[in-house]
Amino acid sequence: MTAAVRELPFAAPLLAVDRVELLEQGAGPRLRASKLVTIEDPYMAGHFPGLTMLPAVFLLEGLRQAVARAFDLADPPELLQVRSARLLAPMLGGDEITLDAAVEPQPDGARWAIDARCTRADGTPVARLKVLVGVPGEADAITAPTAPPEPVDGAPVIDHVRIRELLPVRHPMLLVDRVDSLDPGRRISTVKAVTGSEPCYQSLPEGLSAAGYAYPRSLVFESFGQSAALLWLASTGAGVPDGVLMLAAMRGCRFAGGVQPGETMRHVVRLEQLSSGAAFLSGEIWAGAQCVAVVDQLIAVNRPRADVRAAP
Repeated sequence: MTAAVRELPFAAPLLAVDRVELLEQGAGPRLRASKLVTIEDPYMAGHFPGLTMLPAVFLLEGLRQAVARAFDLADPPELLQVRSARLLAPMLGGDEITLDAAVEPQPDGARWAIDARCTRADGTPVARLKVLVGVPGEADAITAPTAPPEPVDGAPVIDHVRIRELLPVRHPMLLVDRVDSLDPGRRISTVKAVTGSEPCYQSLPEGLSAAGYAYPRSLVFESFGQSAALLWLASTGAGVPDGVLMLAAMRGCRFAGGVQPGETMRHVVRLEQLSSGAAFLSGEIWAGAQCVAVVDQLIAVNRPRADVRAAP
């Protein structure tokens, strides 16, 4: 079965796959999908202005959308776990990315463990993703290792103007509004207000359930990653970086609940280790008093912009 992706009945930052194919093989079903990286897509112009590059989190969004199309689900599927993710090479404007995934149906019939290899058209590997995608349920409950961050009254530690100076992203991809607390070298707490006027809610059909309006978990991860970048920059004391801060890997990321328009999303990020050109971080994501995600490990790297542009 092959299908062109035209529209989605749930909030999404963009059409993250152009075509989806479900193959039945002896070893089990496989998903194949493709995506052309183009600056014309929503959110893309704000991601590293002057350098068209697909955010790594949009590969995760692509797997979610591929599952939704291939299995024709009545309820929106969600990214439930990122068991491991390794980002191997940048995905630049004009690249066509192919996602080739082994799919293991879970016993409940509404979840799929996915092992995906992502490559450019020239065969260059760009990512290896092991995730769990499916319809959320009570089994997704998680216990946060810490208490929720307290709302902070008064002036932020870092305001939006300074955030714009530090992060090389712009509207609508700039997903941190303020920094409420900061302990350089150790911890940061940030805020992102989710509103119903964001581009991910544009052109949705009427009559959707609340699940259809859940803030895309790919953008939740991106917001967490930008918070991690702010902690890294504050911890090095080097100011605005010369290179491109990029996601290199994730492990042990679990979701339990979503974020709805009108809610305030709060990130708590901890710096576990800082080495030359790389940072190792962990943390939690909150919607009010509910912990909606735990990130066991996120690895970020700083690559020279010239190296990214010259990637083979």
